[in-house]
Amino acid sequence: MELSLLHMSTAQQAHDLLNGLECYSLGADIMAAKAVFLVIRVNGLLPQAANILKQEMLAKGGEVAVPSGALRMEAGRVDCIVMGTLAQYTRLVDILKQQPFELPELAKHLQLFAGLAAARPARNWFGTGADMAIGGLVDCDFRPSGVHDHAANTVALAWNLLEERSDFLVVTGSNNSMVQDVAQQLVCTAGCPVAAWVPNSQPITLAPSMPVIVQRGYGLSGADGPVLAMCTDEGTADFIEELMSGGIAAERLFVTAALHHGPSDTISGTLVPVSLPRLDAVVVRQQDIAMLSMSTRACVLTRLVDRGARVFITNAPRHVGELLDAIREDPWNSSPIRT
Repeated sequence: MELSLLHMSTAQQAHDLLNGLECYSLGADIMAAKAVFLVIRVNGLLPQAANILKQEMLAKGGEVAVPSGALRMEAGRVDCIVMGTLAQYTRLVDILKQQPFELPELAKHLQLFAGLAAARPARNWFGTGADMAIGGLVDCDFRPSGVHDHAANTVALAWNLLEERSDFLVVTGSNNSMVQDVAQQLVCTAGCPVAAWVPNSQPITLAPSMPVIVQRGYGLSGADGPVLAMCTDEGTADFIEELMSGGIAAERLFVTAALHHGPSDTISGTLVPVSLPRLDAVVVRQQDIAMLSMSTRACVLTRLVDRGARVFITNAPRHVGELLDAIREDPWNSSPIRT
């Protein structure tokens, strides 16, 4: 007899696991939502709302941690921690929509979080059936001295990244025209998905089926392929909700963030914005991890994988791929990548 601890990040992951046990399909549908446990912090609730929330979640079999002052109605707005399975959240949302004290607004946000937890986007959007996808980050702003044709040099850089284990390419830079020109060349020649990204600018759609990177405050239209929503800590939930309300299904939406980790930071610190309802993709630049030891880099990536990241965009694809291989092969690692 052997036991192993499993971490279910999404209902789809739980469903796949149950199907692998050859459970009845109907039973797997019912049980999958019970296998995903979500802990969500809610800030700024009215004390009346906090008490109703606790009562309703307890009635569903979950729990809500509420400050004692709120229970005695002696506090102003309070923070709470909600704990329960995906199935319990689904039932809770239906009740909260009918309650006063701003609870319908909370229901909308909880429904978003639960919806994102129900499924993960497929990595085969990026031309791979593997459990991980690595995107080569092609920097158009990299201009070595002595090079006259910078566009051609950038295309050559892209080919090097493909040889270094990239499954797809992300062309980035500050010059919109150059980024689009290089990206269009690669769409025609690279034989893999290609995205173009100019930070703090309108999203670039190279072709309907190609990946698109979008940021808060910029509209998106005409995209049928995967959408990588580049998130910061501020307004993340509203940004994701706006995209989903605009017709972007959770199955093709990749919640994306850039790695925030300096040489003086600890592994227990914040690596990506903490309010993300889900984490699917991370931008990991070589310069952001260059000062870290090899073991620290592996620990950083392990934490990102534990958060659910399965797509890594980097200008060091071979190195990041080798680190992910090491995480996968570590017998002491119980991350979902191994289940």
